[in-house]
Formats: sequence, structure tokens, C-alpha cells
Amino acid sequence: MVILLVCSMVSMLLWSLVSERLRRWHVSGPLAMVATGLVIGFILREDVAEHLNTDLAERTVEIILALLLFVDATEVRGGFLGGERKIVGRLLGIALPLSLLVTVAVGIPMLGVTSIGVVLAIACIVLPIDFAPAAEILRDPGIPRRLRHGLAVESGYNDGIFSPLFAFALLLLGLPGHTTSPLEALEDAVPAFGFAVLVGVGIGGLTGLLARAASRREWVTSHGLRIAMVLIPLVTYAAATAIGGNGFVAAFLAGIAYKMTRLGRAHSHDDVAHSELSLVDEIGQMSALVMWSMFGVVTALVFFTPFEWAWVVFALLALTVFRAIPVYAAFLGSGLSLREQTALGVLGPRGTSSVVFGLLAFNAMRDDDAYAAMYVMVMTVLGSVILYGVFGARAARRLVGPGARERGSGSM
Repeated sequence: MVILLVCSMVSMLLWSLVSERLRRWHVSGPLAMVATGLVIGFILREDVAEHLNTDLAERTVEIILALLLFVDATEVRGGFLGGERKIVGRLLGIALPLSLLVTVAVGIPMLGVTSIGVVLAIACIVLPIDFAPAAEILRDPGIPRRLRHGLAVESGYNDGIFSPLFAFALLLLGLPGHTTSPLEALEDAVPAFGFAVLVGVGIGGLTGLLARAASRREWVTSHGLRIAMVLIPLVTYAAATAIGGNGFVAAFLAGIAYKMTRLGRAHSHDDVAHSELSLVDEIGQMSALVMWSMFGVVTALVFFTPFEWAWVVFALLALTVFRAIPVYAAFLGSGLSLREQTALGVLGPRGTSSVVFGLLAFNAMRDDDAYAAMYVMVMTVLGSVILYGVFGARAARRLVGPGARERGSGSM
């Protein structure tokens, strides 16, 4: 694992020195890191699985996810629902649970794994949307603002919602060679979630109040606040896991609580100042690049895994049908045009979140199940990079049409 991390950091260093030139060639950071990860994976292919299946690998991806969750929670634009309560409410409250049910129902007979816990974990891998591979979609003025903002908020909250579900799925696996009943897993998951709420809200809320008071009295510099923003998710994650809580949920809730208390009720719809978020945001982006490099390494491993049509088809369904149909159902009677509903259903790229959950599942599962989870993750993310990175923005503009773009631009 140390070798993989060193190679990834060297690759990032080289990319950073020529990033502008690569950008002109439409080579993004994630794409460059996937390519270098592939090379590393082919060179170290005999030891890749051994390097990834270590405590160091697991802790690394867990800390990265905690950072990303915290940043997602603090960077939601225009208030906690991005000013699009109706769209976000239907996406998260109706479409997401329906997607989960459909994915699990299809996955049980299709994936050929050992338990429902494995299927649930794989569902948590393939469903969270993440615009890292197709960030230009959220900046494209040809797509109505209300759709872009709704998708951005959904992406921000996805990880925080799927994290406890993923942890519950792993609890269902129980000890090696055995499965735990849903009731026993729930008995473990509920206290873990409760501890996460206490730690996340407590640390995030307290540090937000302290930062607000220190700023008013000019006791802290912007440099000090930037350092504090990096430490908050790390301290929160460590404290939550130390007492048996879910560190991912705690980090996400810490971001929400920090924003609430840092800004105060009167400014609850404002954003945390970029001068405070810049350091943790850049570290989060750098950590995400490490994940893309690891994804490239894992992709190389898939080339040496027996081909399974069922896993490939399942990944393609996860990118399309498992999201689109629940979105159509969720927006019945919503007033959105069919074109806009289609855009919301089609625009669902997968990225860093799927990679992190996939690597954690690979470490937690037995061999056959681990390779199934890894294979499906790779096919889903690769398909997302190709589908959304190349065609996403252009397809979305055609879907919504010029009339929807004009209506959407003035809806805010």
C-alpha cells in the first residue's frame, strides 16, 4: 500500500506541474490519475490485491471519505437544500429509496453473491451520484439553474445518507463464514448512528460557535480557521470511531452543524467563506485524486478477473434504469416537464464515493463477494466517466430543450 501511495503522489506532482496544459487537451485530473493508476496496476498486478487488502488501505480511504463528507456538508449552496426544496425533497425522499429497493431486488437474483448484506453494500456502491467525473454539468448555463442546484444538493447529501446504510450492510455480513440477522445488525447499527449524531453535532456545533466568537473578537486569523476546518472532520471521525460510532455520519453531521453555528440563524442561507474552506477543499480534492489513482489500480486488477456478463449488465442498469425509473415515479404531478424529469433521471454520474465504498467493501468481504463488488464498482465508474464525461453536458442541453432553459434561468 505504501508503494501505491508513493506512486500516486508522484503522479499527482507531475500532473500538477502540467495541469493547465492537460486541461487544454481536455485531460482532467481524475482522468490523468486513472491512467497512471492503470499503469501502476499492470506493473504491480501480482501484488495489487494484497496491497489493497490491508488495514492501512482501509484507514486511508476512510479518512478521505470523512474529509469529502465534511466538505460536501459545508458547501451546499443557497441554504441546506440549495433553494430547491421540492426538487431535492423528491430526489432524496422518494427517488433514492425507490432506487435502493429496485437495485437490491434486481441484485439478489442477478449478482450471485452469498447474502443480502453483500447486495445492499453493492447498491450503496453504485447508487450515490458524484459529479467529480463531469463537473462541467453543474456549471453549464445551458442547463436550468434549478436542475443544476437540485443535482448539486443531492450529490452533497448522498454520501451522508448512504454511509450508515453501507455500514449496516457490512454488519449484516457478520463474522467470516457467517451472516448476522438483520435484527442483530440493526441492534449494532442504531447505537453507532446515535453516537455519530452526538459526536458529529456536538463537535461541529461547538467548533462553529467557537470559530464565530473568535472571529468576532479577532482572536483568530484566516490561516488558523483554515487549519481548524481540516482538523474538524479528522477529530470528529476519530472521536466517533473511538466510542463505536459511525465516523462517516459523524463527519457529515459535523459539517452541517458547523455551518449552522458558524453563520448563525440570520445567515443560514449563506455560504461559509471560501477563505475558510479553501484548505480543506484543496486537501479533499487532492485526496480524491488519490482515490482516482487507486481506482486505476483496481481497474487493472479487473482485467485479470474472469469476465461476468451479469456484473457488467448490472452496472449498466445501475447507471440508467435503476435511477431513471424511480426519478420519473418521484416527479409524478410535480409540474416539471417530461424533458426536465428525463434530465434529472439521466444526469447521475458516479465517482469518488463509489470508489471509496468499493475499496472498503473489497477489504471487508470474502473473496468471491469482494471481487463481485470490485468488478461492479469498476464497470459502473468507468461507464460513468465515459458516458457523462464525454456526452453528459451536450446530452443534458438537448434533453431540456431551449424552452426549459429559458424558464429555468429565471426560476431562482
